[in-house]
Amino acid sequence: MPTTTTLSSLITLLLPIIIIIGNVGVKGYDGRFNVASTTITEDSSDDTSGDDDGINNNNEDATESTTSSSQGSWTWSNILESRQTIIANGNIWPAPPDESSLDCLVLVTRNQIMWHCPSGNETSHERTILHRGNPGKFRGAFMGLGSDDDERKLGGGHSRMWLLHSPPKEFDQLLELDTVTGEILQRLVIDGCIDGHDAVRVGNSRVFIVDTRHGNIIEIAIPPSSHPYTQSSIEAGAEVLEEEGYVNIVKRHGGFTQADHVNNVAVHPDLLLSNLHGKGALRRNIAEAVASSPTRLTALDRTAPEEEEGRELDSDRDGFESIRNVGTWCHGIAFWEDDTDTSSPSQIKLISLDSKSGAAVSVVLVGPKVGTREVLWEPDEERHPVLRPPEGVARAYNNGAKVFSKGLAVQGGVAYFGVSYARAPHLRATVPESLLVAVDLKTKEELWARVVRSNGLINQILTKSYLGEVQLPDEISSVELTHHGVGGKLVAYCEDIVAKDEENGARSEVICKTAYEDPTQCHGPNARALCCACMGGARRQEPLLAGKLDREAMKIKDFVNATATFVPHHQCRDKNGLAKRLPLEMKTKSKIVTITDIDRDLNFIVKHLCNINVEPIQKLVADMGDEGFTIEYQHDGNNAVITNRHGMDKFKPGCDAITLIFSSKRADKVYHFPWLDGWLSMLRELVLEPLGIPLNQILRMQLANMPRGSDIGFHRDTNAWVQMGHRTHIPIITHPDVFFLAETMRDMKEDNAILRIKSNAGEVYEFNNAKGHAVRNVGPSRVHLIIDWVDDALYDEEKGDVEKLVKLRPSEVCTHPKGINELQCGGFALETNDGLKETNDSPEHEEL
Repeated sequence: MPTTTTLSSLITLLLPIIIIIGNVGVKGYDGRFNVASTTITEDSSDDTSGDDDGINNNNEDATESTTSSSQGSWTWSNILESRQTIIANGNIWPAPPDESSLDCLVLVTRNQIMWHCPSGNETSHERTILHRGNPGKFRGAFMGLGSDDDERKLGGGHSRMWLLHSPPKEFDQLLELDTVTGEILQRLVIDGCIDGHDAVRVGNSRVFIVDTRHGNIIEIAIPPSSHPYTQSSIEAGAEVLEEEGYVNIVKRHGGFTQADHVNNVAVHPDLLLSNLHGKGALRRNIAEAVASSPTRLTALDRTAPEEEEGRELDSDRDGFESIRNVGTWCHGIAFWEDDTDTSSPSQIKLISLDSKSGAAVSVVLVGPKVGTREVLWEPDEERHPVLRPPEGVARAYNNGAKVFSKGLAVQGGVAYFGVSYARAPHLRATVPESLLVAVDLKTKEELWARVVRSNGLINQILTKSYLGEVQLPDEISSVELTHHGVGGKLVAYCEDIVAKDEENGARSEVICKTAYEDPTQCHGPNARALCCACMGGARRQEPLLAGKLDREAMKIKDFVNATATFVPHHQCRDKNGLAKRLPLEMKTKSKIVTITDIDRDLNFIVKHLCNINVEPIQKLVADMGDEGFTIEYQHDGNNAVITNRHGMDKFKPGCDAITLIFSSKRADKVYHFPWLDGWLSMLRELVLEPLGIPLNQILRMQLANMPRGSDIGFHRDTNAWVQMGHRTHIPIITHPDVFFLAETMRDMKEDNAILRIKSNAGEVYEFNNAKGHAVRNVGPSRVHLIIDWVDDALYDEEKGDVEKLVKLRPSEVCTHPKGINELQCGGFALETNDGLKETNDSPEHEEL
């Protein structure tokens, strides 16, 4: 249930002496930062410790202040009731009349730009990845200018998006993204900006960047888009670059310091409203050297003359009261009008995140009960297991944060925000999944909570009202990627120490368990020695386990760098009604060597086609068991077989297959096996028709079985049929202990990353089998239907293509010797595990 705290008094704030550390003010600054005199280090902000008690200094009288400055009285009533537009990346105030709670969102995570639509359910909602990038962090985004006439567009909108990127040990950058292709087209340096946390575009000319390291809000001109939209973007309001490779900086708005840890900005015509984490978000050695700075929502005067030193607004001079009761390490600035109670005037509320507790909260800024704070949503690990940290990770690092909320949007009366288990900043990338939550602001009910493969925290959530229309790829990718290990980091693990004797053991176990919720337990006997929550316990360094997928990958010896999983959907064909496919040019010798990076080249390695119903096939396969795949069973059951399995046993020991269709190595002849007739009706209905694959375009089709403990070593498929065909996998029987692995490099090198492709039954995908690949099965049997098909018809059965289609006879035995193009059939002995078995085959077979 929501909780309410009503404040009873107004405490006038005295502005502390601001100590500017590493900050370059506007006054006297006329050039780029001197790199030689500016030390660029890893992010010094921690976001994981703080001592702010969340006491609010606002009350009902705050909005009635008559204190004024040259700009007037900046009470919250004057700011919000004037209905002047305030722009944040996740909220526009006042809300546009056509805004809908179902408008699609853009999620900005550590290394991904994700498209996410609220409509639908946990599995059916539309989502895709617009871009993946490493290394560095994405912290914000805004649309560029001039691309709204893109000839590729289907429903209007812009195709150029600028990303705020913080690369390690460099100044921040703006990256120009083509939202249709996912390519980065341009990189521009934001001179002197380090650890930027937010970017907000205002109109067609300005963008405000939060320079967290130096406590500045940097105002820049919108840069021109790259070719072919350079001129059209300039005509729309972008400014020609004064220096190639650098954005045009208009002004550095000062007034904050590194100790304030500026986090977000919302832009008012006269003000820059800013969320400050405060001193508590800094590492201890830095915090001790700087002035006090509590968590708060505050403001700068956007219109202050350049010759004046910037300053934070205060109550004495400006009539402005900062908001200090949101919580600790607040994120997100959104304003929402609550007219639920029709018997009293409406309230205008601040919607924000109490990040340390993982909660979403509201604070009344205008209307009845000003200053009232209400918790709208709190995390519950029982209902949302994704919020539990990996087993053994010390939950109580620093001063006890367990979950962390970040990224907020409010549209159509619904708040959307991200929540994950808390990690120190250098380990934020090791959070593989986040929870995306939707809460109805009127009812305070959770509408849904979805697990998002975010590869780190959700840093920002952007709305359609802020971005406008965004052009998407013609075909939405449904492959999601989870990175493992993050460079092989070792992380701190901790286990509570349980006393050996029964009585003390039970007592110490209870103390340590309750200490996570009640820090006073740490004052008890031996608690600081026994309990992780009290900075005691048995601590050690272990290889990173970032979640369930990491724990699965530890079951095999191969080091898996990332796992690809699939978003369930049933759109099996493209917009033209044709089978979806990977581009065959990426299987050629000249192109295959260019696929070297998982993030950049994922869409050339694997493509999820759709989800289909394979239950009837599962039942038939399960009834056959492993025995049904043996060559003896098939031969005795009148299927033709391919004997001489020395090559298969070499790299596929223990594996068997039921061959239904086979081809020559040059793909100029196709062989239909007798069992195809019995399977074809079901396969057409369940597989071939939904996927749009005609029978006369299939080169090879087999049911491949991997019994428990079997293994397929790394290999690349070769010969002409590989480059001509699309290798499509339809998992029939599978489980989490199957590991389909793909190499990124052509040769096994030290930097050769390994991608795991994890699929559930019925999740159809195409794999580029010209890349090296292997399969490990450490669980029960796995069965895939594997189809290799080509873009054009191989034969015309009605016309009797005698030279191209061969129908093999029942129990016919064939071989496929090395260096020979076609199958050699008839007159061969059946080679089994028990030796040679005589057959009555003759070399005759039916040709059409």
